Order: sequence, then C-alpha cells, then structure tokens
Amino acid sequence: MKKLLFFILFITACSKTENTTEVFSNLDLPKYSKTALEKDFLLLINSLKEAHTGLYWYNTPTKFDSIVQLQQSKLKDSLNSLEFYNIIAPIIAYTKEDHCDISLPPDASTYLTEKGKFIPINVIVLNKKTFILNNPDAKTNIKGWQLLEINGLKTEAIYRKIFQTFASDGFIEISKYRFMDMYRLSLEYAKTISQPDYFNIKVKNPDTGQEKQLVLKACNYKKLAEIRKKLKQESILKTPQEPASISINNNTALLTVNSFSSDNFEEAGISFETFIKDAFLKIEKSGVKNLIIDMRENGGGTEGNEDFLFSFLTNKPYNKYKYVQASAFTYSFYQYTDYNLEDDYKELEADLKEEHYKAEDGRILRKPGIQAIEPLKKNAFHGNIFILTSGWTYSGGAEFSSLMREHTNAIFIGEETGGCFYGNTSGYIFELTLPNTKTLIDIPILKFVLDVNKNIPQGRGVLPDYEVEPTIKEFLEGKDIPMEFTKKLILKTS
Repeated sequence: MKKLLFFILFITACSKTENTTEVFSNLDLPKYSKTALEKDFLLLINSLKEAHTGLYWYNTPTKFDSIVQLQQSKLKDSLNSLEFYNIIAPIIAYTKEDHCDISLPPDASTYLTEKGKFIPINVIVLNKKTFILNNPDAKTNIKGWQLLEINGLKTEAIYRKIFQTFASDGFIEISKYRFMDMYRLSLEYAKTISQPDYFNIKVKNPDTGQEKQLVLKACNYKKLAEIRKKLKQESILKTPQEPASISINNNTALLTVNSFSSDNFEEAGISFETFIKDAFLKIEKSGVKNLIIDMRENGGGTEGNEDFLFSFLTNKPYNKYKYVQASAFTYSFYQYTDYNLEDDYKELEADLKEEHYKAEDGRILRKPGIQAIEPLKKNAFHGNIFILTSGWTYSGGAEFSSLMREHTNAIFIGEETGGCFYGNTSGYIFELTLPNTKTLIDIPILKFVLDVNKNIPQGRGVLPDYEVEPTIKEFLEGKDIPMEFTKKLILKTS
C-alpha cells in the first residue's frame, strides 16, 4: 500500500510540473521540432531499457512506463533544450540509481554560464533545515539564517520539485540534500524552476526567531562562483586535500579514506594498497584499541579497493556479492555513446564475454573468480571500530559500509550512506549523447547485488547508530561535531 501511495504522489508531482517548461520558453536558446525531440526521447527510453540492468530494482515496468508516457505527452514543437531537459530529467530520477545521471546539453550549459540568473547565496541543510552561508551583498547580513521561502515557495517544496530531476539510490534522500548544498540550490533552481531578475526570500534568525522578507537581485554565474570561492577561502567549504590519511593519538587511531580511486592515490604519489598496509602496520604496532574510520567524503572508486580495506577489519570468511549481472553482451546504440568507435565497443564486448556467462535462467552473470575476494589479513584490527558516514558515502564507499554493517560490530555515526545497503548498478557506464539536443545521459550496465541480509529497508543505505549533525553555529565555527561525538563515545565505552 505504501508503494502504491508513493507512486500516486510521484505521478501527481510530475503532473504538476507540466507547465514548468513554460518559464524557460523565452530564453535565447535554439528550439527543436517535436519530431527531433521524439527521436531523442525514444532513443533515451530504449537505451535505458536495453542497458540499465537495475532499471526495475525499485520500480516495475508498468510504473516506469507510466512515467515515460506522462513525460512523453509533454513534448511539442519549438521546445528548447532546457525545456526538454526538464521533461526527461524526471525519467532519469525515476531510475533510482545515482550512477544513472543526466547533464545539460552544451547550449543550455553555455546559456547558464553566460546569461543565467541565480539567487546569490550558498546554503547547507542541517537537521532538515536550510541555512544561508554568505551575506548576498554588503548591506544584507543573513549569514547563518534559515531560508524559509523563495518567491513564495517554501524551501521544502523547492527541494521536492528539484529532487524530481536527478536520481539517488533507491529511496535515499540525504544524498540529494548533500548534492544541493553550497551553490547547487541556486544552480538547480535556475535549471528547473525559474530565472527571475529578483528573488523575494523569507528568512529566519535561528537565535531570536525573527523572520523577515528580503528582495535579492539575481547574480550571474561568475558571481555565484565567486561566492563559492570565498567560502572556500574562509574554510567554510572543506575540500579533502589527500585521498587518505592515518593518525594515532593515545588509544585511538583515525583512518580517513576519502576515495577508493586508485588514480587519486597515484596522483598523490602513493599506492592505495601500500598506504592501507602501512596504516595497519602502524595501528598494530601502536596497540590501540579503538579505530575511527572516516568515510564521509568517500564516493567510491576502483572496484576491489573497498574489499582490500575490509580484509584488515575481519577474521571471518565472507562473500561479497550474491551476483553481478550485466544487461547484455552487445548493444544497439553504440554510435550515440563514448563507445562509438569500433575498437572501443569491440573491446567492451570482449571484456563482457570474458567476464560473464549466460545462466540457465537467461541472466548474464559474472563468472566465478572475477574480482576474487581479498584474503583476510594476519594483522587485522579486532578492537572497537567507529565509522563516520554521510550522504556523500557512495558506491564503493557505501559497499564498504555495507560489509562492515553486515560482518562486524562497528558503530556508525553521522548520516545514512548515499549508496544503498544492498548494492548498486554501476561498473561499465555508457555516456549517451542524444543526437538532436545533445543532452548527456550516463547509463550503468552492471548490477552489483551484495550478499548481505541485515534488516535494513530495501532502497535505503546503511543507517547510523547515532545520527549526528552540527547546528548552523557549530558548522560556521568549523566544529566537526560527528567526530567530537565519536571521541566522546569512545571515552564512555573505554
């Protein structure tokens, strides 16, 4: 019954966006015939159905086709690429897989960069409230204030509307909120809602409860980028400087792993495996009893690196995947993708055939022994483990978190992971370019189903044992509240 209600609400929400494209109709962008748009639309739908192995993981074909039919009915003559984007984006969102992504076509992207109108603020969502991180001009002091409304629309409704235009794994929302942090609310508002000359906003002082209405003049993209740059200079926006680090203090080791990408480690002049081996040698020699693993910025990377780290944290044999499934051995739409050269798609087909076989039930499954389980390590850590996660903990980062939740007693602090507990659809990814509008779509073709069985709702990530977020005051002061909470928790449990 809940799934039916969700579907009805989604259909209702989509139908309410029927006039959304009209606000963009007068933009200085090329217009396309209905015939050209229909061709792009059908190519997108057929490619998704042919290649996206996890398309029906959280949907039924009937529900997906209903969304397709609804959005297709909005096609008409003389739509521009931004209007078309807002018609097909809800279909991408409904795949419920964050590896399936949509990007603006070049003409719309260029328009936003050169002529777009944006609300001149960066924001962050904390404890389900939206806070402003900068003063939009010299006369307006609202840094740290809660944003309640933009042009008469409550922030909750704005997020709901924008959330219909890009996917997250399953039913996870925290990853969407994290994506919208900083400058993204302004950017996505301009892409999907409107681009007015002025923004009438309602804000609230979190300390006094005072509310007031303000009118902000729209800024251009250059100014929006300058706001973000200034926040970085003020250290309000923290960007990881290195792929990983290890530090030991008293009876606790802190292992921060910001990426599982082997390329990121090579760019930093180190090897992932060498770094992890050295880190656990240091941990073993120190004799510490507590280990904090910070995965909050880890969006994944090279397959197998999450296994390598996990192998230092358990002493029990395990199986990682129930199965890995490919959608096909060959595809009909190569000419519209980044595999359009014969050498490229022939190499892809050879790899798929080498790594997969056709099972009796018709599925194309990965052969046993491909990406074998990493052997357990003699110097594995068996003390107390505390893992920090966020909505940015995704793909391989989320898979590592799932393994830790399933096979260890690790305590999780922070936010739900951005990747689903039971797996994802990723691996090889086609970048599909729709030939008329040039809209870009990423389509993943391998479905990774983890061999995990904890009682976590389908379509949700690893849920924290302790959900911890800072207040806006603590955030602006640069306090790492989840880390502070974890260290206090260690002192209590020691």
